[in-house]
Amino acid sequence: MLLRLPIDAGVLAAPDSDFRTRWGRENCILWGRARHADFGPCTHTLSIRAAWGGVEHCHTDGRTIGVDDDNFLILNHGRIYSTSVRSEQPVETLAICFDPALVEQIHFEGGTSQFLEHLRPHDAVVSPLLQTIRAELASGGTDELWFDEQLTSLLARMRLHQEKLLDRVDNLALIRSTTRREVYRRVSRATDLLHSNYASGVDLQMLAQTAGLSKYHFLRLFKLVHGLTPHTYLQRKRVGVAVRLLESTRLTVREVATNVGFADDSTLVRQVRRWTRRTPGQVRAAAMEVGQASA
Repeated sequence: MLLRLPIDAGVLAAPDSDFRTRWGRENCILWGRARHADFGPCTHTLSIRAAWGGVEHCHTDGRTIGVDDDNFLILNHGRIYSTSVRSEQPVETLAICFDPALVEQIHFEGGTSQFLEHLRPHDAVVSPLLQTIRAELASGGTDELWFDEQLTSLLARMRLHQEKLLDRVDNLALIRSTTRREVYRRVSRATDLLHSNYASGVDLQMLAQTAGLSKYHFLRLFKLVHGLTPHTYLQRKRVGVAVRLLESTRLTVREVATNVGFADDSTLVRQVRRWTRRTPGQVRAAAMEVGQASA
């Protein structure tokens, strides 16, 4: 089942009655672009969400999680959540909800029907298929058999991604396996907060409280999980968003700095040079050259 939102829509219209009748009983894809959108709250089947060109906010379990170009989000069957978009530029959103029978089938074949619920960086397993589905939707594809095949493959890849992630978690330098997974869950909740509030800024106390840890233990465990301190992780996130804005918009360096949470343009210049070995001007010039070459 496909639900296409009007491309570059200002406001998202409510789904029709046929969609509501079939919701939760079969594979479902919601895709489109909007500057202002609200969906839900409602109970979802196992789902995966991605967004490009801005942020889609997912509201669940008392949290607001920002899904953007850097990541995707998996939420388990039965989760109640809503989503919203508030942006000056259209944000492209993709949501895939899986047929519960398909999830059960893959579960019985040795997978797991329960996923760790947090933002996951785009990878070489799940993300390429998300991009394939996204491209087919953008080109106007309507073959539901093709989409069902892709979603079956996508669910298998999500399971593989989950297994690899759990292997990495179980190799954390902590004594008990149950402690490793609980530590990872807590740190991931704080990491989601950081991703979702990078522009306004978060302090160490706020992150530690979200993880339910003291500042001392949170700092140590965050670095154990990510290999970076929270501050360095935050700077890397801001630079990644800044590079995208430099490449895709005409915002000035100062405007970009303000949008990603840097105090001033000199801080942006310094951080971009640190992480990319280029100045903001060089980043923008390189993007323009690529655009001209492909035109």
